[in-house]
Amino acid sequence: MKKIVVLTIIICFFQSAERAHAGATEWFDFEITGGHIIIETQLAGRTGYSMIDTGAQMNGINGNALIAQGLSYPTNDKIKVTGVHGSDYRPVYRKIPVTVFGIEINFSDLVDFRLPDPEEHLILGAGFLKLFIFQFDYPNQRMRMITRDSLDLKKLKNVNSKKSPHGGSPLVKVNLNNDAKVWLILDTGASGGILLERSVATRAKWLDRYPAIDASSRGINSSGEMLAFNLPTMNISDIEIENPIILVPKKGEKLAIFEEEVKLGSKIPKSRKAKGLLGYDILKHFVVTIDYQSGHVHLQVP
Repeated sequence: MKKIVVLTIIICFFQSAERAHAGATEWFDFEITGGHIIIETQLAGRTGYSMIDTGAQMNGINGNALIAQGLSYPTNDKIKVTGVHGSDYRPVYRKIPVTVFGIEINFSDLVDFRLPDPEEHLILGAGFLKLFIFQFDYPNQRMRMITRDSLDLKKLKNVNSKKSPHGGSPLVKVNLNNDAKVWLILDTGASGGILLERSVATRAKWLDRYPAIDASSRGINSSGEMLAFNLPTMNISDIEIENPIILVPKKGEKLAIFEEEVKLGSKIPKSRKAKGLLGYDILKHFVVTIDYQSGHVHLQVP
């Protein structure tokens, strides 16, 4: 039955795109708010917005949006959800109809994320992103979906990338100032530049070499105190970026996201190969093409 539902969604998306090319939808506009990709959605007939988050291992629903509209849906047992700075147990909703890109989809397995704005409906993560190849044109704030039989991203990718063996998010390898080569989670839900484990910065002596300022970082469950500084340069594939912003935890702060990952219904140890997050301040320069199912990534400067 699940395959039938997925096939129906795919057919609806591509039939609804009047200006679509073979194997691709038309371009849909999105907004950038706080470094996040935001699209318009409808929940129970009320217009709001949702965030597309390649770093999310599951789709989520804003419980405050349900409360504001007086909506009630069946739930499964609670699961443990790990964000950047901590963990919490959240209920999982089933069979919630939400309209995305003009198509009504009955979402299952939506984790309750309590977000402050009741007009924020969904966090669209792995459960949604694995359906297609997604192309995000950051400079022009537009996106489209492409079928895998029309684009072989394994052949076309120009970034050293792979799928996380534990969480499923796309990982990309970067060269930081010729001091460290690390795998990072490509995270459209991260509003900053590069969020790193502190150990990477201390081994490279960056906190001694470059001036840092106090900063803060907020995850889905809690916040943390950070240090922010600029590196002279970084490389991703053959692309060089000057003065990237680096965030590392202050001494004694922990990044829970790099201690463990959680899939729906299970607790899975985090691969230690992922040393941080690659976020908006880097991605904003590119057209980013991602095959979430396989972990392949292509970057293009428009």
